[in-house]
Amino acid sequence: MDIKPHIIMKNLGTFTHAYGLEPNSKRLLDNISTANGQIESVGVLLRDPVTKKGLISCRFPVDEDITNIMLWVPTDERPLEAVPACTRQVGTDLRLKAVWKRLADRLSEDCYYEIEEGGFQMRVHQCFVKQGVIEKYLPQEGYGYIQRSRKGIYFKKQWCNLQAIDEGTEVSFIPLITRKGLQARAIEEVKS
Repeated sequence: MDIKPHIIMKNLGTFTHAYGLEPNSKRLLDNISTANGQIESVGVLLRDPVTKKGLISCRFPVDEDITNIMLWVPTDERPLEAVPACTRQVGTDLRLKAVWKRLADRLSEDCYYEIEEGGFQMRVHQCFVKQGVIEKYLPQEGYGYIQRSRKGIYFKKQWCNLQAIDEGTEVSFIPLITRKGLQARAIEEVKS
């Protein structure tokens, strides 16, 4: 894989700038330059500056400008700090199993939602979940709107985890800011 540091910095800068943060990328660039081409992906963890709890993380490829498909979570002015990171290609199965075990242990403590768009991957903590009601759904078109605070939020059928998409159903979702406006992802029915 061809690692392109200028593309990495553009992706990283675009994502963190949307949150008003600096990417603090010097250490990341040092890691990339000493990795001998063994970098698999690059990303950033947005975490609470006091508790250090990870709230939003994203990953993107090292060779592709994905700034046109990036997604952002509205954070309601919550203070965050950015920690850039990279993943290296792993040579042994044991090392890989250990990493996944640590991740599984951490993920079992809290609920995170996985969201993908092209080569961009995001993991969002449950504290960003909002609720609303399906206001309108056009099954022939495959999209609709969720009503929340006087304004409809766009969604597509494939972003839903619902048995049926019915108008009036109360749902939870992750709101995302996209280049096309506000969208709802990871849509689930609210259990009474």
